[in-house]
Amino acid sequence: MQSPDANRQAVTKHVANPSRVGEPRKSPGGRRGAMLVLLCVMMFAFVAIVAFSVDVAYMNLVKTELRTATDAASKAASENLARTQNIASATARGIEIANENLVANRRLQLSSSDFEFGRSDLQPSGAFVFQRNATPINSVRVTGQRTAGSLSGSVGLFFGRAMGVSAFEPVETCTSTYIQRDIVLVLDRSGSMLDDNKFRDLRNAVRLFVNIMKDSPVEERVGLASYSTDATEDIALTTNLDLITTRVDRMVFSGLTNISGGLDSGRRIIANGRSPMFVEKTIILMTDGLQNRGRAARLAAQDAFSEGSTIHSITFGRDADRRSMQEVANIGKGRYYHASNGAELEAVFREIALTLTSIITE
Repeated sequence: MQSPDANRQAVTKHVANPSRVGEPRKSPGGRRGAMLVLLCVMMFAFVAIVAFSVDVAYMNLVKTELRTATDAASKAASENLARTQNIASATARGIEIANENLVANRRLQLSSSDFEFGRSDLQPSGAFVFQRNATPINSVRVTGQRTAGSLSGSVGLFFGRAMGVSAFEPVETCTSTYIQRDIVLVLDRSGSMLDDNKFRDLRNAVRLFVNIMKDSPVEERVGLASYSTDATEDIALTTNLDLITTRVDRMVFSGLTNISGGLDSGRRIIANGRSPMFVEKTIILMTDGLQNRGRAARLAAQDAFSEGSTIHSITFGRDADRRSMQEVANIGKGRYYHASNGAELEAVFREIALTLTSIITE
């Protein structure tokens, strides 16, 4: 017969956890229901992320297409402007090229108000800055847009409506610049050029200059004036640059140094060039000596600059009047160069030529 203590121990063993006696047991089905809700929420978030990613990728593609179409329109317009010097013609050409490009499966339509004409100038920072309506006109800025108010309209999105955004309105701007110039070389053919065969160095430098200009993406026009005791207008502005080298190769060197007369001859040649509204006018003046004939060179430089010409000046050899030619360049808002020998003279003409033959796209 068991004692009462033994009976209590047996009851205790049977009820291992007296505090849970009478609590209902949880069913595994409840946990499965909670997981299902969580999965549904996660699936919805995943679908939303995928939809957002699709629209973002599509918007980037549309921006790229719009940028390409706008670039093409701007380049076509600036090329036409350089060739025709006609704003209406350039605008029509830009509109035509834009219409050949698809943006979001629709041809890009531009209006004349999407085109701005002006001037781009190189700043000390190295960047080109566009000024609307400034002259000489060398740049075309085009604004390509797929907005609600544009001719092509806005771009519809695939899934954006679900998030309250039904359309995308990208805008791209491109500025293309063709720097066109009428250029006149004004060369010293005085007797001092015979010293140390400087005339041969000049011929080589001019030949190098012409060859670089021939490779210019813009069809440049170059003229030639020369001076000794008297000055002459040797070659009118022409695109046949071989005429320049041929004339320099046949040039006779003798006489005094009439620098101002040479500048006046160059000024007359450039005055018969293209419209200053579209074309930069540049005079490149070279001498190896001191002026000993005619009026002061600075006075001729003032006249040339007042008529719209930039003047770069070059001195060659130890006897050249460097101070006077620096003054001429300052008056003409150009650059002054000095060459001590033939190799340096070629380097100067190369640098000037490469500076003149530039195209910029912003």
